[in-house]
Amino acid sequence: MSSEKIEHIVLIDDEPSVVFALKLLLQALGYKVQDFSNPQAAVEWFKDNIPADVCLCDLKMPGLNGLQVLDATKRLRPELPFVLMSAHATGEEIEQALSLGASGFLSKPFTPEELQQLLADLIKGP
Repeated sequence: MSSEKIEHIVLIDDEPSVVFALKLLLQALGYKVQDFSNPQAAVEWFKDNIPADVCLCDLKMPGLNGLQVLDATKRLRPELPFVLMSAHATGEEIEQALSLGASGFLSKPFTPEELQQLLADLIKGP
């Protein structure tokens, strides 16, 4: 039987209703969630080297956009799976995200099943 490890998801989105809904869903799926509505605060949090298993980040945000958060996070935590989410991403943005080290991309709206499968694919326990 597998261990009782609880995976930690970092959720970054500037839209409070999205953060609220996704956090509830992720918690219902059994994940511990650290959420941020301020992308700069999330980057600062990563500097403290607090354990995390996956980062889910919105692409279009004021201040730092998802690509900038991805770039900064990958410099601090190159091993961390990082997934961008957007309802309006261009092919160029998706290509840039992958070149910066994104592990995946979720097109909004997505289903709970799509999110659950992506997370299951990304999180590989010891």
